[in-house]
Amino acid sequence: MDLKETGKKLKPFAPVLSVAVVASCVAGTLSGYQPPVYAAQEQTDFVKEETTKSEEQAQVAKGSFDLTDGVYKGTGTGYAGDITVAVQIKDKQIVAIDILSSSDDAAFFKRAQAVIDKIIKGQTLDVDTVSGATYSSRGIISAVKNALTGEKDSGTTGQSQSGSGAAAGSSTSVQAVEDPSAYKDGTYYGTGTGFGGTLKVKVEISGGKITSIQIMENQDGSEYISKASALINTIIQNQSTNVDTVSGATYSSVGIIQAVRNALSQAAVSTSGTTTSGEAGNAGNSGNQNQDTSAATGNFPYKEGIYYGTAEGYSGNVSVAVVIQEKSIKAILITETSDDEAFFQRAMGVVKNVLKTQRTEVDTVSGATYSSKGILGAIQNALKQAEKVTNGETIEEKADTTQLEEAIKTAEALVQEEYTEASWSVLAVRLQDAKEMLETAGQTSVKQETVDKAMENLNLAVAQLEKKKSDQEEEVKTKYIDGTYEVSVPCKPDEDEDFTEYQLSMKVTIRNDKIVSITEIAGDGGSENDSYIKKAANGTSSKKGVVSQIITKGMPEEIDTVSRATCSSNAIIDGCKKALETALRPEETEAQ
Repeated sequence: MDLKETGKKLKPFAPVLSVAVVASCVAGTLSGYQPPVYAAQEQTDFVKEETTKSEEQAQVAKGSFDLTDGVYKGTGTGYAGDITVAVQIKDKQIVAIDILSSSDDAAFFKRAQAVIDKIIKGQTLDVDTVSGATYSSRGIISAVKNALTGEKDSGTTGQSQSGSGAAAGSSTSVQAVEDPSAYKDGTYYGTGTGFGGTLKVKVEISGGKITSIQIMENQDGSEYISKASALINTIIQNQSTNVDTVSGATYSSVGIIQAVRNALSQAAVSTSGTTTSGEAGNAGNSGNQNQDTSAATGNFPYKEGIYYGTAEGYSGNVSVAVVIQEKSIKAILITETSDDEAFFQRAMGVVKNVLKTQRTEVDTVSGATYSSKGILGAIQNALKQAEKVTNGETIEEKADTTQLEEAIKTAEALVQEEYTEASWSVLAVRLQDAKEMLETAGQTSVKQETVDKAMENLNLAVAQLEKKKSDQEEEVKTKYIDGTYEVSVPCKPDEDEDFTEYQLSMKVTIRNDKIVSITEIAGDGGSENDSYIKKAANGTSSKKGVVSQIITKGMPEEIDTVSRATCSSNAIIDGCKKALETALRPEETEAQ
């Protein structure tokens, strides 16, 4: 274990290396080449987790929604169409908001979902929309309002309105510039800002002219990128970036122009014959200092194309795109990482070694071991996908739905008349969601963790069912008193002492001598602890979080901690034990 890396708390951050490129020895080998793209299914041999920004914990406001406990459905209008939600009310508070359906672009909608936390935290619908996802945000708010009040919005989509707001930092215009007189042959990469964020392109220069422009990555909707891409031919025909933007896709057009200019700035040849320096962050082009004339010849017997792979780095996923051509790895692009930039930049040395030796069995970088392993694992996964494609195998692996099917059968066997209306309404929504997920998983490729989440939600709804009590029914004596208990326990560092002890608080709900819910887990220490708390609670794709394990068993016994979140895992377990001690009936305490 590398103490320098493991001894430091890493703060989650938006990926700053969305496309870091290290190309192989011959600058012109990829010129004009457009290999097929194989969108690979992620391998589960390596740990994967959802990376998010650390959230500042805050006290949830007290709700004042005068509604009967239960789940209410509502619909609002987003950017492209309807957004439907299910809002759970308990004790006059909004305790959960689930998205049932949406027509909006996934990238924008995911960003817009931040308003859900704002609504629940403030117990109000008077919250700010999310910058860069205004219409989707409004749609969610309208849907919640419709669920709770019945009030409907105008039904006008953002798409039909003019003057759409774009992501922070984007622009609707671009100034004309004086184009360089000549370019140096090679492959160059550049970045710009589109509607949804960073947009990256690859530009090929041959014979001193622009011969090819390819969009490598973007966060804009496919409709807008498709429209904006029309200006690429114009740039190539005119050999100039002084072109008009495309109507209806202005932001994406500006992003493409900016990215192409950024790439060309590295290829521009001055009157003295030297190449001008490019902007920081684009030094990985095959025509620049990462050129390696001593690279070995590869022996990968795979079809030519671009293959994708993912593995776990230190604080989250590392995803790569690997270009295979002429049996060699010609380029490796980092498409996603949540690791600390300083460590990750150091770990990038393994990419150069892979390209140089044309082997994936290379040493990790000292001081960045986990990030190095993540990069290597992702490359190896991409090559596994290349092997499958070459052998004619499918790369789409269907999720295992066995446990979900069993959970649905268990829920369907229950009798509605035996339970309270409020608790049954929650189950009804979860059961419908589970059935829809089962149908979706049978038709398309769905991630295993998505299926597992639907199963966990259904099982939790079953566990939280409340039986109706008749006057004649004798109350069954339980060991613990039903209720929700707020507890706080210390989260102590291990022998490495790589963080300061802090208090971890949570709410633990006990019913019928079982723990059925663990919510509002928060630490009072620095925000750098948040990613570890989240990992401990929710787990990763290959390791269940302690919350799921405890709820499944009903007790905090024989629970596995989550790797690299051991202290937080133990604190959650201790908090559940403390809640059980608090809930223990007096007579049980005396007996002990």
